[in-house]
Amino acid sequence: MTDTRFPDVPTDLAEGVERHGRAVAAGENDVVLADFRRDRIGQLLASARPPDRMNASELLSIEPGPDELYTAHIRYTGAGGDQAVFRSRWIEIDGTWLVTQVRNVPDTPPVTPFAEPSEDGLDTPHWEGLAAGELRIQHCPACDEWIWSPRPICPACHHGELEWPSVEPVGTIYGWTRTWQAFHPSVTGHLPYVVVAVELPAAGNRRVVGVLLDGDGADVHVGLHVKAEFDSAPDPATPPLLRWRLS
Repeated sequence: MTDTRFPDVPTDLAEGVERHGRAVAAGENDVVLADFRRDRIGQLLASARPPDRMNASELLSIEPGPDELYTAHIRYTGAGGDQAVFRSRWIEIDGTWLVTQVRNVPDTPPVTPFAEPSEDGLDTPHWEGLAAGELRIQHCPACDEWIWSPRPICPACHHGELEWPSVEPVGTIYGWTRTWQAFHPSVTGHLPYVVVAVELPAAGNRRVVGVLLDGDGADVHVGLHVKAEFDSAPDPATPPLLRWRLS
């Protein structure tokens, strides 16, 4: 039997999702935990960032997919009026509908305190380049060696006067990982996210690492072409960030 509000969605699932939303908003942790997959409770607890002092929920949509899952969107409201939309994905296991994924939407790449200039200032030209919308990679004019990560002298010929030219911000994925665990509080609400190691043809195939934009459900594999985008800093104290998008 399907729900009249959401075609192609089982009635018991729609009722369960709505009940789940009310339980999340009310802080009924026992009910919320009972709706989580037993093997993913630790992961799911840190996967979404709610508004402050939640007091209301609204089921916005449920639809089939991807694959055997169902995707629901619930809007939560805090006491101060701030809101957050959670996307949860549900799976039926032994006749019971359980949450198997949850995250905030839209898909916003995380900003961590690890993505910042080094204390010794060695990589300052790189960060200045990002602020200017350029990808600058260290280069040795004496032997034509491209260097990443930055060094005080050329590792190939030991030349001490290195330069920072701007290079074309395109490359191919050399390696990647999709992260499902909140290894730092700053990534809560942004799971899963994809980090890619990108090989830069314009910089001697040096490899740089960054977050893949819209990578949550992307079919990522080695060899895909990507292009850099530069995130503007939200405030003067926060450095700009290098992101990658599938070409």
